[in-house]
Amino acid sequence: MKNDEIGIGIVGLGIGRSRAKLVKQTDGARLVAVCDLDEGRGRKAEKEFQTEWIRDYDEMLARNDIDVVMVMTPSGMHAKMGIHAAQAGKHVVTTKPIDVKLDAIDALIAACDQAGVRLVTDFNFRYLANNVRIRRAIEEGRFGKMIFGEARLKWYRSQDYYSEGAGWRGTWAMDGGGALMNQTVHQIDLLQWFMGDVESVAGQTGIFTHKIETEDIGMALLTFKNGAFGMILGTTTYPFGSIEPTIEIHGDAGAVVSARGELETWQFADKEFEKQEFTYDGPTNIAEDVVGMLRDGKNPMVTGPEARKAVEIILAIYESAKRGGEKITLPL
Repeated sequence: MKNDEIGIGIVGLGIGRSRAKLVKQTDGARLVAVCDLDEGRGRKAEKEFQTEWIRDYDEMLARNDIDVVMVMTPSGMHAKMGIHAAQAGKHVVTTKPIDVKLDAIDALIAACDQAGVRLVTDFNFRYLANNVRIRRAIEEGRFGKMIFGEARLKWYRSQDYYSEGAGWRGTWAMDGGGALMNQTVHQIDLLQWFMGDVESVAGQTGIFTHKIETEDIGMALLTFKNGAFGMILGTTTYPFGSIEPTIEIHGDAGAVVSARGELETWQFADKEFEKQEFTYDGPTNIAEDVVGMLRDGKNPMVTGPEARKAVEIILAIYESAKRGGEKITLPL
């Protein structure tokens, strides 16, 4: 497959529409078809991207010119649709989170392994150069002893956001949670990527300004396996728009504050390292990642087992909240 274009099909034209744009802009990738039950969205995408709209998912999976299926549907459908794609011999990409239940995620990972296809999750913040820079600095020991890591997201979402369309957001079955599972999952993924595996969490959640099943605010204290402490805050109740989601980490020899991939603080005891230039030549989005994986044999940014970690952390927070903030030890 090294010299051929990678044929990609996308199911779900919510977030999938933006991924269709990425595919169209990526050398080595070809958008073969899009799939959505809504004819209006399908016809619009068909015209915009000069591709074929297919209503029936099985019909799309039957095509021999599709190598990869991007599953961009509501979160609670990811594993089921991904398993179906794997059984059809297609490589699988899911949007975040990979799914909302650990047993479903494990079934998807197993199905892809059994079919001999690759499984990747689109955590787009992993592709930002400064986030890669932070990760490499940690791997090189530039922060010294890791002490604390914090992930914060303060956004506003209206009630209409939860009610529009199929009304799947803010439900346990399809969204798997609220502000933590849907919005803050990106920052939680980055936090564990930077700080390492989580040993335990103690969490609290609540519903303050929305009529939903899940939470519009969630928070947790964490202990990482390396002994460092951490904190997570995610909410869709912030009344004045949104504040850029932020990651803050420090050790005894370095500290960084990153707001949506922009470095607000980059400070190290080693001043020579602090001043060094950084060049990132890896993939900048999921389409480039898939092409590099299938054409050039590169490892993808986020595999299925790696994507599972953020979901396990969030589910542990929910379990702790149900138990009145009791400490929950991972793995679940």
